[in-house]
Amino acid sequence: MSIFETLAGVDTGTLCNAMIVLDPSLRGRNYTLDAVVAANAEMPPFTGYALTAKIVSDKPTKDSHDTMLARRFAYYRYLQQARRPSLVVMEDCGERRGMGCIWGEIQVSIHKAMGLVGAVTNGAIRDIGTLPAGIGLLGGNVCPGSGFAHMVAFDTPVSVFGLPVSPGDLVHADRHGCVVIPAGLADALPAAIARVAQREQTFLAALNAPGLDADKLAAAWRVFEVK
Repeated sequence: MSIFETLAGVDTGTLCNAMIVLDPSLRGRNYTLDAVVAANAEMPPFTGYALTAKIVSDKPTKDSHDTMLARRFAYYRYLQQARRPSLVVMEDCGERRGMGCIWGEIQVSIHKAMGLVGAVTNGAIRDIGTLPAGIGLLGGNVCPGSGFAHMVAFDTPVSVFGLPVSPGDLVHADRHGCVVIPAGLADALPAAIARVAQREQTFLAALNAPGLDADKLAAAWRVFEVK
């Protein structure tokens, strides 16, 4: 089973716990720190290699229309040539992020048609309820207008919700946020995820058993905290 098949049904919280089992130095690292907005409350997790871009939404561009179009079409070629599965991580790097929206029905539809599994942006999203199915989307806020949103760079390191992301990073996302998976952990993650799930199931079974008291809880906790 590939890492993508393994992560298809795994939430980001479980993944963070599994990563700590494999590398305790990851505690407090490699995940988003700020609140996110999921475009769909029922959105399943999505995982892919990061394609990155930066936009500004609070100020108009100083570039010509032809320059902007050339950058946009170069970005689409960048998406087309990427390995799969892939997702976009887009940073709104303006002084007032989320003042205008790129991520609505049109751009989500374009990225889905280009074969991407999802997008994460600290900027704005819109068209909630009319976005196409089958592609994940996380944003920083919901905004009705496009503002001055324009792309300024792509294929460059970005930072969203306190999480640094570089092109090619393996990223897993759901409605809680997203996680960057270190390349050296990917092969060991399925077993670690299974271990975390079993540990939690065992502890919850003890909590739900009849006659729980403080002594039984303490005993169950000692087993539970063994990573």
